[in-house]
Amino acid sequence: MVSRLSALLLASCIVLPAAVTQAPAEQRTNFTSHSSVGEGSYWSQRQQRQQRQQRQFRQQRERETTRTREFDFFNRNRGFFSSFGDARDFEDELNRRDRMRVTFDDDDGPDVASTGEQYYTYAADPLVSLVKADLKQPRPQGPVFAAEAGATVDVSDQLDEIKLSDPVAQAAFVALKAGVDGVKVSKDQLSAIAKLYGKRAFAPLWIEDSKPSARAEAVLKVLRAAEREGLDPDYYLLPTLASAGKPENLGTDPATLARFDLELTAMALRYAHHASGGLVTPKKISGYHDLVPPHVAAADAAASLASHPQPADWLMRLHPTLPAYKAFREELIRLGASERNEQQIVIPEGALLKLGVTDERVPLLRKRLKQLNFIKNSEETAESGTVATDAPMFGSEAAVLAADNASQTMSEADVAALKAFQKSAGLSTDGMAGRNTIAALNGKTQVKRSEQLAMNMERLRWLPRNLGKRYILVNQPAFEMRIINNDAIEWKTRVIVGKPANQTYFFSDEMERVEFNPYWGIPQSIIRNEYLRKLRANPGYLEERGYEAVNNRGQRVSGYNVDWWNYDGGVGIRQKPGPKNALGEVKFLFPNSHAIYVHDTPKRSLFDNESRAFSHGCVRVQNPRDLATHVLGWSDDKVASTIASGKNTPVQMEKKLPVHLTYFTAWTDEAGKLAYFPDIYKRDEHLARALDAERSVLR
Repeated sequence: MVSRLSALLLASCIVLPAAVTQAPAEQRTNFTSHSSVGEGSYWSQRQQRQQRQQRQFRQQRERETTRTREFDFFNRNRGFFSSFGDARDFEDELNRRDRMRVTFDDDDGPDVASTGEQYYTYAADPLVSLVKADLKQPRPQGPVFAAEAGATVDVSDQLDEIKLSDPVAQAAFVALKAGVDGVKVSKDQLSAIAKLYGKRAFAPLWIEDSKPSARAEAVLKVLRAAEREGLDPDYYLLPTLASAGKPENLGTDPATLARFDLELTAMALRYAHHASGGLVTPKKISGYHDLVPPHVAAADAAASLASHPQPADWLMRLHPTLPAYKAFREELIRLGASERNEQQIVIPEGALLKLGVTDERVPLLRKRLKQLNFIKNSEETAESGTVATDAPMFGSEAAVLAADNASQTMSEADVAALKAFQKSAGLSTDGMAGRNTIAALNGKTQVKRSEQLAMNMERLRWLPRNLGKRYILVNQPAFEMRIINNDAIEWKTRVIVGKPANQTYFFSDEMERVEFNPYWGIPQSIIRNEYLRKLRANPGYLEERGYEAVNNRGQRVSGYNVDWWNYDGGVGIRQKPGPKNALGEVKFLFPNSHAIYVHDTPKRSLFDNESRAFSHGCVRVQNPRDLATHVLGWSDDKVASTIASGKNTPVQMEKKLPVHLTYFTAWTDEAGKLAYFPDIYKRDEHLARALDAERSVLR
């Protein structure tokens, strides 16, 4: 028996590779890299593995029955082994057991590739002192001076001893050469300051008639009001004003005025950098942030500050101009700085708080909900005339009125406020305060509204200043897509975005193509991470479910002829168009390095969930046919007939449409009122840490 087994194994090593190469062309797969029959080859390792599995299975079956078994080593259904009679093929048994454990679910696809990204420990770029030690004394206006005899004398060798006629200019040169204490700048800003003052022969930008000019006063006013823009005014403090207090108290000392001039230029450049592109570098937070903020170059900013007749206005125009930014700013002003110093209210654990329950913790619950801006006092409501401004989730539908603050009984208004909070926190909206809800209310990671608004204003600064006259905006925490046309909502729909483990990226691109009745090509990351185990157990796993394997030439191949144990990515898998296709009826392409796109889905029920983070990173759209009519300009009938054909139909768009996949935990609703959303990926927390890192450098 042993000799017969050895002979058959040797024969299989010789015959099987040849059998593979004789398969039909559409099923042929190149295994030349594994054709060796040496000890470490694929076939040898495969035989050893199969022999071990065979022995284990035979031992198990021998314990169950003593009936005779035979093995056909040339059955290509799995490679080597199958059984006859009442002895089942051992790999069929393994496959059956595997199928009992694994079922295909299109929640496992069809998306992408946003796995493996990391959140980094953010490190702010170091700043340098405001000093340019290699400066040379500026040359006077003429290269020569008249001598007493009427002759001219070259005094270039004496320039180091010659001073500028303007004492403030000369003091500015001295100060910059020696260093301005207490002021840090970036290397680009230092270079811009040195070049700017050098071209001006160190003439001051902000001093006129030995005092700060009106232009200086206007710029200082902008810096002091930075909090209204979600920025910290402490970032832009001038050391000379720390003791003087006001510009008019600086006096007339040239050295003091020169330091003031240099400090104001440095802080104005810092403000310009922050206003135009934000404080943090988003790519340093995580790989999910594929953004290059539109920072104004330091040299350009310096030139504009020097030449613009209204430099303060120029600075303010660097901020985003979107309606959402204006709404953030107005709400931030309304909240004021007092919220930052407010002590968080903590609710003790206890019995379930629900409608009609009387408990001494109810007033505390009410105060905490008011502190989080989910409830208003009646006098505040009367004063504002509306309660929609503070709606925590979806505009006015989540707005609530306050109950009697002193009552210890849970009222309907308290329940409504609690439901609004639960909705924003991603909890079950049952209006009852149990252990999970109280823990969320007490959560240390709960940010104050002013901080949340400031973080979203920071994110807005990362976006291009021109999003397009007409564009698509997807806000991931809101699970919503909008088409914006001239700052108005043209159309909107619900979307599904990536799971926390497979997050959708934050980036901008342009939609180029719409594909009806698409194939779904399974991303390599999903093949490797999720399907290889299934395919190794059963090479027909996907083909049995309506999928097909294709080689790098686009030719169909049989999954039974693919070496899934040593998979190198040379074979792809795709699902054919049809009602079960994981991409649904249509997909929308804006080619990008993340392989993210927008598409339909056969699992329509998922859109009924309030929280819709289910995909691998792509964006699934609830109303794909409507989206197709908007982006292509087609009629409903044309879209419907194209889908009804069942044919894979790619359509190139006549005009590309900007697409912005964003992440904002606060945004405006249709009426322009603010709405707040759950931080589904905890990016507010990561951004807060990045801002803290920048703060440690700037202060």
